[in-house]
Amino acid sequence: MSGNLELHEIVNNYLHKLVALHEVVPYQMAMAGTVAIESAKKHKKFLDEKGEKIEEVEDSTSYKLDFKDVKRSSRLGLRSDRAKTVLELLPRNFIVSYVSEYDSYLGQLITQILKFKPEIINSKDKNISLSDLVNLGSVEAAIEKIIAKEVESVLRSSHSDQFSWMESTFSISLTSGLESWPTFVELTERRNLFVHCDGVVSEQYLKVCKNHKVTIEKDVSVGSRLKVDKKYLRQSYETLYEIGLKLSQVLWRKLSPNDIEKAEQSLSHFVYELLIEENYRLAKNLLDFACCTLKKWSSEGDRLVYVVNRALAYKFSGDNEKCQSILSSQDWSACGDNFNLCVSVLQDDFKRAKKFMIRIGNSGSVSELDYIEWPCFKDFRESDEFITGFTEVFGFPPTTIEQLNNDEVDEESNAPIEDVAESPSEISVDECTVKEPEI
Repeated sequence: MSGNLELHEIVNNYLHKLVALHEVVPYQMAMAGTVAIESAKKHKKFLDEKGEKIEEVEDSTSYKLDFKDVKRSSRLGLRSDRAKTVLELLPRNFIVSYVSEYDSYLGQLITQILKFKPEIINSKDKNISLSDLVNLGSVEAAIEKIIAKEVESVLRSSHSDQFSWMESTFSISLTSGLESWPTFVELTERRNLFVHCDGVVSEQYLKVCKNHKVTIEKDVSVGSRLKVDKKYLRQSYETLYEIGLKLSQVLWRKLSPNDIEKAEQSLSHFVYELLIEENYRLAKNLLDFACCTLKKWSSEGDRLVYVVNRALAYKFSGDNEKCQSILSSQDWSACGDNFNLCVSVLQDDFKRAKKFMIRIGNSGSVSELDYIEWPCFKDFRESDEFITGFTEVFGFPPTTIEQLNNDEVDEESNAPIEDVAESPSEISVDECTVKEPEI
């Protein structure tokens, strides 16, 4: 066994790539939508200039063309069709990319764990010949080869079988109580359909979904083709974010209990980033997990930070009742001023919060940066109590503090998918049907 189990960088690299892919979706869709619209307009302009309208109905127009213009029209129409096809392919390709990043992450995660505890692998089933050992040069190299083969074997199995292998190998329950499990299974099976059979539903897909209690829409049957809309794409991103992070935390704490403080720091880092980005839905999911599923903490202070963050995630997502319920379930009387400051703020008692703010001072447990950045103080920053309290504590007013409503930014950044096109059929240009030319 090596000294410590280090998983943060593996998780961070995975989530960095996953978030990067997710953030570029609106721009890719907007660009593809623009190309589709311009291609359709160009075809229609050509037909209006070169053809004669002979029939016009609600969603199509027929033109009579001179035979010399038919080939050019057909090429423009084909180009327009290809541009619209991209609008259907891009979301599918993002799903494939999301799952591919997860697969890569899982391989790295298992490899790191087996290197930390190579004795986990059942030696009876993992033999190596003497000649191979001689060629490899050392026992360490032989162990790495065995681990690589084991990981390769695991990754070739289905995603549900991968979890079964981890549960058996690491002697831990991973799917019990995991509400997103059916969503995860369906997502990975849908990815397989996109990669291998153009999204056409198979009996295998329906069988796996049924076995894992996946809710299937009534119109989905063998032979139908699955697609991806904006809602499904975001759900897939959040599911893979959640599954990947929770998996690392459970395994980390189980297999290396001495590293629990590192595991907490890692989880805290990602949760804090979600709160900063105001992704409260995903933050609530992970904070529920942190507060209600995880049982051990390196300190009581660490646990209380998660309680406060959980409360603020619910408050700023619009569920103040749940926020107050979370706060009232904890006795804060024996806690430090920093916690009572946060509780007062979340209870909208800004006068009381100012008193704690002043008592903490400019070199206490809450820093100037905390006041500026921590989402807990989002509403408090807008109050007179905060401005006067901040000025008294630090000797200058918080004039450099700016706030941006991320919900509005998200709506604007996501708008291209809705406003340009959710699917090829939503392009706001008249469809043009070219009939055989009349000569």
